[in-house]
Amino acid sequence: MSKCRDLDPLFAPYADGEVPEVERASVESHLDRCPPCRESVAEQRTVRAVVAACRPSLRASAPDDLRARCAAHAHIQPPKPSMVRRVTERRWLPLSVAATLVVAIATALIIGVNDKVEALTAQLTLDHIKCFQLAPERLRHTDAATAARDWDEKQGWAINVPASSSSEDLKLLGVRRCAWTHGRVAHMMYMWHGHPLSIFVVPRTVSGTSDRQEFVEKFGHEAVIWSSKDRTYVLLARGGPAELAPVVGYVRANAH
Repeated sequence: MSKCRDLDPLFAPYADGEVPEVERASVESHLDRCPPCRESVAEQRTVRAVVAACRPSLRASAPDDLRARCAAHAHIQPPKPSMVRRVTERRWLPLSVAATLVVAIATALIIGVNDKVEALTAQLTLDHIKCFQLAPERLRHTDAATAARDWDEKQGWAINVPASSSSEDLKLLGVRRCAWTHGRVAHMMYMWHGHPLSIFVVPRTVSGTSDRQEFVEKFGHEAVIWSSKDRTYVLLARGGPAELAPVVGYVRANAH
């Protein structure tokens, strides 16, 4: 735990790719051995990714006091290289506070959404971003049948996991529980044309969904949503409806 506390001031600059070279190896070595700290860094990267994708809407909804704080932080001069070690913690504390405020705003926006489909999509998009910030290669399964069987045995409800497909350039990485829904949703993780793609399965029909698929843009990602046989499916990736159509067809044929 003391090692975690010692390195905590470096996690924010590491997430931004700005940690001093001499300390990067120490941070990465610790993250390889410490899942809680690895999760913390993934959360910080998620915050930054969401901020980048939603900067206009966040600016429009930010309260005046937050705008004032951000303006003040923008005028903070970066320390000289020789002073990096001495001021690292002081330099990044304001950014940690700002990140906390951003998470609070994002959470408020999600909770405030009356449309259940919009709210669910926002939650799942955050999980998609966060999970792919964590090392996907740590997932245990690459075989669809084994992943589906293990999920059924551990979670008590069945899913069909679409296998990797060379024709769709789709590679299965594994299946995990969705953290943003308290583990109630299955999260299948893939690489599609070399880019992250997620398939989420909700063990019920979400109000507002139907067999007709719906496209919802959220945080710079396209979500394709549909329901079938008391399950709700959400496919998430970067790409337009026309680009996603073939892989959506493949998933619908193999996930039900």
